[in-house]
Amino acid sequence: MRSVDIVFDNRRVLPGETLTGNVRVKTDSDFVCNRVVLKVVSKERTEVGSGDSSHVEEKYLVSRVFRLSDGRTIPEGTTFFPFTYTIPRGMAPTYKGYFGYIEHTVEGVVEVDWAIDPKMKREYRVIQHRPPYMSEINDTKMISRNNSGLHVELNENCIRMNSGITVRFKVDDRKRMQGVRFEIRRREDIKCGWSDADNSTTIRRKYHELNPDDWGRWLEIQIGEDWQYHVPFKSLLFRVTYHLKVTLEIGWDMDPEINIPLIISDCAPETDVLDSIAAELGMDDW
Repeated sequence: MRSVDIVFDNRRVLPGETLTGNVRVKTDSDFVCNRVVLKVVSKERTEVGSGDSSHVEEKYLVSRVFRLSDGRTIPEGTTFFPFTYTIPRGMAPTYKGYFGYIEHTVEGVVEVDWAIDPKMKREYRVIQHRPPYMSEINDTKMISRNNSGLHVELNENCIRMNSGITVRFKVDDRKRMQGVRFEIRRREDIKCGWSDADNSTTIRRKYHELNPDDWGRWLEIQIGEDWQYHVPFKSLLFRVTYHLKVTLEIGWDMDPEINIPLIISDCAPETDVLDSIAAELGMDDW
């Protein structure tokens, strides 16, 4: 035998979809095997600490073995063993974080008596469904926060996947003002044995340099456009959320900051322009 490999038809699948492909066996002569199987494993792993004080926890979301072929003679050349596997609905997405990962793999194994079983493992990606669309909030209730001369207002605490989120801000007149830093941060909360841990990472950042004309007046900035990150999710060991962090940078002083939890919304559904005009004119059918 020369090699065993996994050939996917599509390595990116949504929960509820079917992963398809082949276990490809290449051999330079005929040989007899006991069977050909596919091992499907989805697992989460977290780790905290290091060295002798490290702790690791693993959770298996899926661990299954599918028989692709009974015992037979595999002929010289290349032989394909097709497989299909439906991803369970609600499956956690592929994820790599600060404290661990969520991984989905398939492994093709040719079981034989006369040697170590030839095998090959490949990873595939489980991606997330798009979040539901949430209607834009147009009422007068705004989210308003202030801290030591820094004021922030949001119409809604929602990032829309195409346009991001609009942040209004104002800075009171004080000395040594340098600028305002805007960050969208991903927070990872994990469980590992008896321990809980968390980590926060900046995934989007913008900066507004202040000048005397900015003091005491409301300004506006857009952040989080063209969202290319995970949607918030919770699995057995991980919980991923997002928040907006606005920081007022002051030389030789403590930097005031404001943190606001965020949700994610899909883009607004596309509507036909003529349908919109008809609706505005009160015509149900035209």
